[in-house]
Amino acid sequence: MGIGDTIADAATMEKINETISKAKEDVKQLIIKAQNKDLEPEPGRTMMESFENKVNQVLNKARDDAGNSAQKSLSESNNLKAMVTAGSKGSFINISQMTACVGQQNVEGKRIPYGFVDRTLPHFTKDDFGPESRGFVENSYLRGLTPQEFFFHAMGGREGLIDTAVKTSETGYIQRRLVKAMEDIMVKYDGTVRNSLGDVIQFLYGEDGMDAVWIESQKLDSLKMKKSEFDRVFRYKIDDGNWNPTSYMLPEHIEDLRTIQELRDVFDAEVNKLEADRYQLGTEIAVTGDSNWPLPVNLKRLIWNAQKTFKVDFRRVSDLHPMEIVDSVDKLQERLKVVPGTDPLSVEAQKMPPSFLVFCFAVLWPVKGCWRNID
Repeated sequence: MGIGDTIADAATMEKINETISKAKEDVKQLIIKAQNKDLEPEPGRTMMESFENKVNQVLNKARDDAGNSAQKSLSESNNLKAMVTAGSKGSFINISQMTACVGQQNVEGKRIPYGFVDRTLPHFTKDDFGPESRGFVENSYLRGLTPQEFFFHAMGGREGLIDTAVKTSETGYIQRRLVKAMEDIMVKYDGTVRNSLGDVIQFLYGEDGMDAVWIESQKLDSLKMKKSEFDRVFRYKIDDGNWNPTSYMLPEHIEDLRTIQELRDVFDAEVNKLEADRYQLGTEIAVTGDSNWPLPVNLKRLIWNAQKTFKVDFRRVSDLHPMEIVDSVDKLQERLKVVPGTDPLSVEAQKMPPSFLVFCFAVLWPVKGCWRNID
């Protein structure tokens, strides 16, 4: 990587300069409004606090816009961009600061405060609230900072260094105390978490018995489905004359479904259970409506791996009977033990741990409904 990788083309530099000039003009208008007491105070803030907040918003937006322009101008073969995209070192903020604009410097979360009487440095006039005198660095590292900008940047940088040093020692000490406090705690063979005296810390590790190493965010497809889409995916339209699933089911299996009432009852019960589970999932578990949830077993990937391992040919009709799939999934659920033990308390807990319910309702039951996509 070289200096050349940080240089944007002339058109981009012109756009960056325009963005910064517009922001400075906007700040000037805000200063005039504040001086004339025309600025509307925000709820819970004084007029000066509202003014500072608005100025920060304008200048931060200018920095971000300038940075975006700079990033878009760099080609895919640019070494700096490649390094950031690959994740080796650096971030897009670094590219922005090198190429476009370093941005507002802050001390204790505010613009640079007055150090001298009514001004930050002797280089500025008193009562100057403009961007330059309060720590806005409009130059990039490539163009070079003015002496005042350099001084403000050093002030912001000093706070960052102190912060880092303090956090390192404090978090290190907190971590050491935690380790010392928990060094005798372990998961015992009965599934409980206990200390060296045998005191129960948790009846189940992490309250759900799941290893965080294996948990990953997974999409619950049925959660955001409309009723019509849900019925199309999960419900068999056996009485519909146009229903003819010969593309994924053998004719004798279709005939079984049409003629054997017990099978139809089983599948009606399955769909009803799916609907009840989806309702419980939406009203009690995933109440935020977010369809991505941390779950321990990625069934979709397991199925995909099995399809690859056993070289499943999607062009051929499956010889699996739908009833066989329902039975297999039922047996799998019977074997799943989150809470070990045969005593009444363990049996009851096994029935109702919340994360296990999420897992079953969201992942296992749809597998039954989507059996046509599995085999």
